[in-house]
Parts: sequence; C-alpha cells; structure tokens
Amino acid sequence: MIWSFIVATALITLLPGPSLLVIVAAALREGWRAGAAASLGVVTADANLLLAALSGLGALAQASPLILLGLKWLGAGYLLWLGVGQLRTSPSGQEAVAQAPGGAFRRGLMATLPNPKIIGFLIVYFPQFIQPGPDAARQMLLLGPLFLLTVLAVFLLCVAAACLLSGRLVGKGQSWPARLCGCCLIGCGLYSAFG
Repeated sequence: MIWSFIVATALITLLPGPSLLVIVAAALREGWRAGAAASLGVVTADANLLLAALSGLGALAQASPLILLGLKWLGAGYLLWLGVGQLRTSPSGQEAVAQAPGGAFRRGLMATLPNPKIIGFLIVYFPQFIQPGPDAARQMLLLGPLFLLTVLAVFLLCVAAACLLSGRLVGKGQSWPARLCGCCLIGCGLYSAFG
C-alpha cells in the first residue's frame, strides 16, 4: 500500500498545474535556490491544506459556497498576476535580476494556499489509502508526512530538470520556457476563474 501511495502521489504531483508552473518558472528565471524555495512554499501550503482537510475544515469550505468562491477568485487573481509578471520580466541571457529566495517561497505558498480544489482533492485522495479501523488515525499520521515528502522530492527533481534545461539554452533564446510558464499561469488563472 505504501509504494502505491508514493507512486500515485508522484504521478499526481507531475500533472501540470499552477504550483508546478511557479516552481519551474522560478528555477528557469532565478536558479536552483529560487526553485527549491518555491518548492518549499508549495509544500508548506500543502501541509496547511492537508491539516485543514483532515481536520474537517475541508468539509466546511465545501459546505459554504461563499468561502469557496472567495478562495477561487483570490487564487485565480494571484495566478493571473504571477503569469503577467512572468511575461514582463522573463530574462534573456544572464540579465536576470536575482530575487530573494523568500520571494520565491512566497510565490509558491500563495500559488497553492488559496486553491480550494486541493482541499477537495485531499479529502477524496487520502481515504483511498486508509484502511478503516481503529488505527486509521495512525495511518493518516504516516501518510500525511509521506505525501509531503514525496511531493517535495518530485518538485526538487523538476527544479533540477528546469535548471539543466536553462543551462542548455544559454545563448539560444532561453526566455521562451519562462514565457511559456507565464502563459500557462495566465491560462490556469483564467480556467480557475471561469472553469
């Protein structure tokens, strides 16, 4: 059961979404430290959302359409803002302005935290791997950190791949991956708002 949980979590983490795009964009634009910081921001947000989902706050968010709508619009607006910012500041060559890793951490955190879909996903995802019975709480205490460690490991591998790609594109118009990430973030924001 543990290995199927790890594999399923890794595959789901690799699905393109706003969090992965923010991480890859940070790595492409600012390097390994920023990509790792953005990854930690996403995992921190995931940890908070996981606690909320497992403690029953996810059910409250689903029961109140107003809370869910507010989170949806907040998240969509932030994704649009990130995408436009990515398009406006995509570097070419070595002219990238290094940003503080705390900024990348904050971008990762805020790309994930206001996303109510993650709470819903976690509420549906975790019960598939928990055997009913008296030790269900112990299983959640094991699977929760395992989920977060798997997500972090996958994101750090994506950061390494983005940095490798960025290094191979030096002098070959390497701003296109960052611009593509910006366009994808705008697409995610529009989908989140109107989808």
